[in-house]
Amino acid sequence: MSKIFHCISLCTLLIVSSPLFAKGQRYGGTVSLVNLTSIDYQQGESGSQDVTSFGLVYTTPIDENNNRWRWWFGLNYIQDSITAPPNGIYQEVTSYELRAVPQYALNSWGWLTPYVGAGLSAGMVNYKNRWVVDSDGFKYGAQLEDISQFELRAVATIGTVVKLGSDPNAHIQIIPQISYLFPVYNDGIGGLELSLSMLF
Repeated sequence: MSKIFHCISLCTLLIVSSPLFAKGQRYGGTVSLVNLTSIDYQQGESGSQDVTSFGLVYTTPIDENNNRWRWWFGLNYIQDSITAPPNGIYQEVTSYELRAVPQYALNSWGWLTPYVGAGLSAGMVNYKNRWVVDSDGFKYGAQLEDISQFELRAVATIGTVVKLGSDPNAHIQIIPQISYLFPVYNDGIGGLELSLSMLF
């Protein structure tokens, strides 16, 4: 667990150590509703459930001469219990995720800028307090082993930047976004994500 915190501390330090008021760079926070898809295990299937994620966001232009492209870096945290389906697996999940997504602005209509993006998400995930449940949802048998694993996911996003304020270099950005997370290494967290971010 200490390695996870060291990794998060390093990533956060790298983000906040950049010039705070550099042109085009933004910092902020995000809250997301993630529809976690079920995971198949040898003992059964875990539940599919909506969970809340909280995170920090940093964006920066990929090319300062082309304002259509920018990097989106996110550091996200999930902690929740996943209700089991009948004859499935109950478990509690804790996830620390680092996300890097290049985004492309489709157009700009004054205060509104829609965009698309595709990138990668890497995370350390712990599944604990795992139990098999019966058809009525009651736990039985011996507790299953905890699982701690590295997960890599592909990320596709679509969203829009809503600009509040007249100064193009100082306005606040409100960003509703839809993403889909697809596991590519180790079956784990994946599914549809709805998020709302505020950048300064």
